[in-house]
Amino acid sequence: MSRIVVPLAAPSVAGLLERTRQAAAEGADWVEWRLDTSATQGCDPAAAVTALGQVALPVLVTIRHPSETGTWMGTEEARLALFQAADAAGAVAIDCEFAHRAILGTWRPQRAKLILSAHDFHGLGSDLPALVAAMRAAGADLPKIAVMARDAADLAVVRDLAVTRTGDLIVLAMGEHGLPSRLLAGVWGTYLTFGRLDGDGGSAPGQPLAKDLQQRYRLHQQQTDWPVYGVLGSPIAHSKSPLIHNAALAAAGLPGVYVPFRCEDAPRFWATCGSWIRGLSVTLPHKQALLDVAALEPLAAAVGALNTLWSDQGVVRGANTDAGAIVSCVAGAAGDLAGKRVLVLGAGGVARAAVHALAQAGARVTVTNRTRARAEELAAEAGAEVSDDGREVVYDILVNGTSQGMGKPDETPWPTAQHRAGTVVFDTVYTPRDTRLLRDAIAAGATPVYGGDMFLHQAEAQFRRFTGQEAPVGVMAQALIRG
Repeated sequence: MSRIVVPLAAPSVAGLLERTRQAAAEGADWVEWRLDTSATQGCDPAAAVTALGQVALPVLVTIRHPSETGTWMGTEEARLALFQAADAAGAVAIDCEFAHRAILGTWRPQRAKLILSAHDFHGLGSDLPALVAAMRAAGADLPKIAVMARDAADLAVVRDLAVTRTGDLIVLAMGEHGLPSRLLAGVWGTYLTFGRLDGDGGSAPGQPLAKDLQQRYRLHQQQTDWPVYGVLGSPIAHSKSPLIHNAALAAAGLPGVYVPFRCEDAPRFWATCGSWIRGLSVTLPHKQALLDVAALEPLAAAVGALNTLWSDQGVVRGANTDAGAIVSCVAGAAGDLAGKRVLVLGAGGVARAAVHALAQAGARVTVTNRTRARAEELAAEAGAEVSDDGREVVYDILVNGTSQGMGKPDETPWPTAQHRAGTVVFDTVYTPRDTRLLRDAIAAGATPVYGGDMFLHQAEAQFRRFTGQEAPVGVMAQALIRG
């Protein structure tokens, strides 16, 4: 079982003890006392070491050197003395940088595990297997490698090191692009991963909440044979997909973990990581970037965009579950779509799904987009019309297929004064739930259709493809409501 370690610092020993109790309540298996950071805040590191016997959780003691973004300002002799005292006082592990292992001399901890660590805050380092071997040769019980991922494709380097390891190993990628390496620690078999307290910034970029590691990502239950699922996009931090899919997997009693992949180069990501991913939700801006890696369902081929990839007995398949979800949501508010006049804003991935699906349902669709050429291309494919800005179009249904308003509650893709009573307004954006577009629509007497409804419909269809089982719809809906 991979352990959850929560890094802590405080201006006093009492503060460290209180934060340790909080970490235990939030799911920590160990805590890391960052005595370098605590010392800069006013805590006496020697007094903290003396207090180790009062702590119920195992404590990893770290006194990080400034060369690896630590804040220790004392001498190396003083640092070694603190390490020795921590070992005698019952620390479970001691972390010293591999680059500064000379301070240890011939000393080795008698009780604590020795972590020799190396951090690259700028890239992926070089010849990591050789570095791990050198750490073991220098006496490390637990070699620790932390590198900086610049794209999700870089995760392949970390995973390869983890799954080919010999002996216990700590390896992770920092930053948002590296987040999955922390969430998949149990699947990849790494000894521990780091999570932060709720309301705390953590000790390194990209640390998730400890309680999310335990609850949402089921770190303590993860096994090395668990399938990996995820959502691919940029940005991705706003996505609720990990929330609802992990809840669904747990409720269904299925193995597997679903993580967010922040990705800038989708083809490179798939080339380096696709072989170990069972299922993938694909969102902006990558819905057209991976069409050639999958056997496409007919609707996805017609739309020319996909939002779902999955492995089906060794065959990679692609689908567009947005399309069916859009028709279901719009028809639920507007009734029979045959002959209805629909104005679609945008010509990207979700807009393409809306135009094709609504046109197939018999609606009269008009497309407007900032780049007219893209709108014309889409309209020609689906038998739709084109408008330069849409404001002169008489419509029954307005669909926002752009990302405007995502995470920006005061932003809207449509002029407030252009809303009309009696129309239906559908916003495919679901974060926030009450977008400016929908608030304006309600104020004008229009019927709103929330992006969250579409989000759930398309996610249910993805779950069926990923797992071969029906989705626990109520569980997914409740997870989305709880946020």
